[in-house]
Amino acid sequence: MRAFRFRIPFKAPVLLKGRSYTGRQGVLLESKGQWSEASPLPGFSSETIDEVVAALRGKQKPPASLNFALSALDEPFIESLSVPYNFLLLGAAKQIAERAVECQLSNCRAVKIKVGQDSLEGDIELVKEVREALPENMELRLDANQAWGFEEAVSFVESLEDLDFQYIEEPLRDPLRMEELHRLTGVKYALDESLVDANSLDPWPSAAALICKPSLLGGRQAVEELARSGKPIVFSAAFESGVGIMRIIQLAAEFSPNIPAGLDTLAWLADDLLLESLQKKDGLLTTPRHIEVNQVELEEVLL
Repeated sequence: MRAFRFRIPFKAPVLLKGRSYTGRQGVLLESKGQWSEASPLPGFSSETIDEVVAALRGKQKPPASLNFALSALDEPFIESLSVPYNFLLLGAAKQIAERAVECQLSNCRAVKIKVGQDSLEGDIELVKEVREALPENMELRLDANQAWGFEEAVSFVESLEDLDFQYIEEPLRDPLRMEELHRLTGVKYALDESLVDANSLDPWPSAAALICKPSLLGGRQAVEELARSGKPIVFSAAFESGVGIMRIIQLAAEFSPNIPAGLDTLAWLADDLLLESLQKKDGLLTTPRHIEVNQVELEEVLL
C-alpha cells in the first residue's frame, strides 16, 4: 500500500460552524490499483492528518477517516455508478438567494442550505426566500450545525411553522434536547454531529434522518450499524476530493440508493484529484467511466 498527502484550495473561503476554511488536505491510499481517501475535517473530525499518518505507520489505532479509507480499499471502484444528490447552497445570504434559481436547472429532488451563521431574523428571511424560489416538489433541507440555544431554535421553528421543509440538521448546541424541541414544536430533526460520539440512538427516537459522513464515522461497519436502526440514511461528504466522494457514492448506492445524498461539495474545490471528474446531470451524481488519479501534485508518505 502507498500513501500520498494532498492539498486543494477552495475557490473561495467556506464558512462552517463559524470557522473559515480556505482549502482541504488529506491522505490518498493506493493498493493494487484501487484508491481511497482519509481526509479528517478540522473542527468536525476528532483526529488530525498527522494522526492519520501515524496510524498508517502503526504508531496508533486507525481513526475514523482512516477506517473509512482502509475499508474502501477492499471494494473495487464501480464506474458510471449514479446516485441522486441534493443541491448545496453555501455563502452569504445574497449569494444563496441568487443561486436558488440554479436549483431548478439541476433537476435535483432536494436542496440544502446552512442556517445559524447569520442573525436569527436573517436566517428566517433567507429560508423563506429560498423556499419561495424552489419548485413545490423540491425538498428543502436545513442544517444549523448545532448553532442555537433552545429558545433560539424554538423561535426559528415557530417563525417557519407554515413553511414546508424536510428537516433541520442539528439545530441545538445541546443535542440531548432535540427530542424536547420536537415534542414542543413538531419540527423534524436529523442527526449529524451527534452521531460521531453517540453510543446509541436511544436519546433521539423521533429523528427523521441520520446524516452519514463516512469520513467522520468510519467505514462500512459504522454504516451497517446505522442501517440497522431502520431510519433513513442520508450520505454526506465532508468536502473530500473526488476520490473520497466516489467511495461515499458506492456506499450510498448500496444503502440509500433513492435518497438524495449530500455530495455536492466538490463544486467548492478549486481542483480535483480525479483526471475525469464526477458528473452532475438530471439530479444524479455519476462516477467517471475511467478512474485515473492525478499524482503530479501528490506528496508520497513513507510508511
